[in-house]
Amino acid sequence: MSDPLVSILLLTSHVAKQNLTSRIFCPECMEKHQVIKWGFYSRYLFHDDDMIQIQRFRCLNGQCSRFTFSVLPHPFLPIVRVPLCFMLMLLSMYRNGHPVADLARKSGKSWSLIRRAVGMAKQLRSFLQNEVKNILNFPSPCLDPATTWTAFTHIFSWAFFPNRF
Repeated sequence: MSDPLVSILLLTSHVAKQNLTSRIFCPECMEKHQVIKWGFYSRYLFHDDDMIQIQRFRCLNGQCSRFTFSVLPHPFLPIVRVPLCFMLMLLSMYRNGHPVADLARKSGKSWSLIRRAVGMAKQLRSFLQNEVKNILNFPSPCLDPATTWTAFTHIFSWAFFPNRF
């Protein structure tokens, strides 16, 4: 029987292939109507070496300083290379007494990746419970990605990586 951590990675890779995003808007000026498709870039899936094409967009608003942007489909997070639900599962198992080495072995990922993911999950848990719930009026963006995922990834980016966005 497969370990739950590996199952989560398989499932999130499958979901990512469906390319689920919510309404597209420019993260700089919030423009919705003057946005066009502007190429692709590739990103690795979570479980293996398969890749997915991520759509880039261009904002045509003449007043906007942003030239292009991408909207990551559910369950991709900006910069972070592991899915949200995987990090939260790692945190739960870590708090229940599983050491990082055990989590790494069970997931097939490196010890350092799991250590970083647990650290990020600690920050994310508080962020989800306080900020996201108040902003999106929704407890978790994973429960309704069609309407909340794009807004969540923008809020996440600004909160955790303000110098990059």
